[in-house]
Amino acid sequence: MSDWMAVSVIGRDRPGIVASVAKVLFQNRCNIEDLSQTAIRGQFAMILIASTVSKDSLLSLKQDLDDLAGDLDLEINLRPIQPGEMKVFDTGETEPFVITVQGEDRPGLVYGIAEILAERAINITNLDARRALIGGKQEHVQLFEVDIPKRLDYRLIQKKLRQRGQEMGIFVDLQHKDIFRAINQK
Repeated sequence: MSDWMAVSVIGRDRPGIVASVAKVLFQNRCNIEDLSQTAIRGQFAMILIASTVSKDSLLSLKQDLDDLAGDLDLEINLRPIQPGEMKVFDTGETEPFVITVQGEDRPGLVYGIAEILAERAINITNLDARRALIGGKQEHVQLFEVDIPKRLDYRLIQKKLRQRGQEMGIFVDLQHKDIFRAINQK
């Protein structure tokens, strides 16, 4: 029987953070099961799920991660999790969609879209929001990956998202993930 944990790491981006964290996990006989990492404006963020067959190693692992956090000036959090906590949020049968948002940057853009999704129990599985130079102008761009329950009419959601976009002065579109991928392949 394995013990499971979520490890999150945040700090100033620089080479070697992933290697250092992975080394501590390896030395404590842990296996990295899933990992997602990004760097935004010089800030590093990573979350991973790891397993271990040794219950005794959790205390040692916690201490080693705390030491690493101090050495590299990082925030590292270790959270034991139960296998049942690793199940995807269940909203019934779903279809994957992508929401794209583009417009002038200002407060409330993520909230404006996320609120509509939350009201309809639509789970956001991935979100990327950043500023980008488009046509010589700084724009705010968001890319939401969402799971829309099949019981919902995606056309009504698309209409509501576009209305919100008009209210906020931004462009918002909703496409099935397969269509989005086909259109955006390079």
